[in-house]
Amino acid sequence: MCGDGANDVGALKAAHAGISLSTADASVASPFTSRTPTIECVPTIIREGRAALITSFGVVKYMVAYSLTQFLTVIMLYTIGNNLSDYEFLFIDLGLITLLVLLFSQTSSYPYLDPKPPRTTLISWRPLTSLLGHLGICAAFQAFIFEYVKQQPWYEPFEFNTEKIYISHINTAVFLQSTFQYVWESIVFSRGEPYRRSIFSNWLFLISIVLTFGFNCFLLFIPIKSIYTFFQLRTIPDIKFKLIILGLAILNFVIMFMFEEYVIENDSISFKRSPLSSTSRNTQSQSGRHHLHIENILRLTPDWPPIIATPSEEEKSPEHVLVDETKRNNQITTTEYF
Repeated sequence: MCGDGANDVGALKAAHAGISLSTADASVASPFTSRTPTIECVPTIIREGRAALITSFGVVKYMVAYSLTQFLTVIMLYTIGNNLSDYEFLFIDLGLITLLVLLFSQTSSYPYLDPKPPRTTLISWRPLTSLLGHLGICAAFQAFIFEYVKQQPWYEPFEFNTEKIYISHINTAVFLQSTFQYVWESIVFSRGEPYRRSIFSNWLFLISIVLTFGFNCFLLFIPIKSIYTFFQLRTIPDIKFKLIILGLAILNFVIMFMFEEYVIENDSISFKRSPLSSTSRNTQSQSGRHHLHIENILRLTPDWPPIIATPSEEEKSPEHVLVDETKRNNQITTTEYF
């Protein structure tokens, strides 16, 4: 709803998106106020609204996925009486998640308005399937590294203790594998075109991804004793095993990205029931492309809309005729009156 904020205050307040085209006092009832008294701001509001919606969905999915990923790590370590140390929890929650999620939403809206609106339902099969799918992918990689480390000749089993000392090869391997997964989830859930710009336009978020990934690689390949003691990590002596962890982390990202891009965001996959008759299917197909047909017509007819030309001076009636006609009408009206 667009208005000047005078006699349409109620409509501006009740509308889903009220835009006041005036800066008067009555415009405070409107959620949006345009300094330019035209409706040219409507596409901008739609673009920003869509970007905000997609960002909100992405942040929610990321926070849920991060919690479930950490839950998987803890459950696997519980099976041998182990757990993440306090500083491992602190590094994940504060050093990784907080930094990434704060910069996650800084990506601006896409400069062009897409004809197709975004999805507005968070509790539907696509978001739920996305979360369950990524949870299964992360669980598979963590379970593999959990079992694979036991087969190494330098592996030493963890001995349960009541002093909360969790230093072990399993703890170190699973923790390092999971730290990469938190970074990948922030990239996968940060959707770009057609509602937001690419993450490459968000320099702060891109820098945070590079820093977190670099620090994870630093923990993996450079076992500084003071840092490992701080996190309660145990040194992995085999460089080949470290390269396997890095390779699995990269493969994990490729699978997550392909799953989100080609399965979840694939519009050709839908569980909606199709119409029964072929006539209704054709009608639905035509209605879905109706705006494209109109846009094509407007593009081919640049002189639309037609402007009615004013009559030339030669086509105008003489002035004295108009005066005489006016006098005659007045005489008729006066005669009828009396």
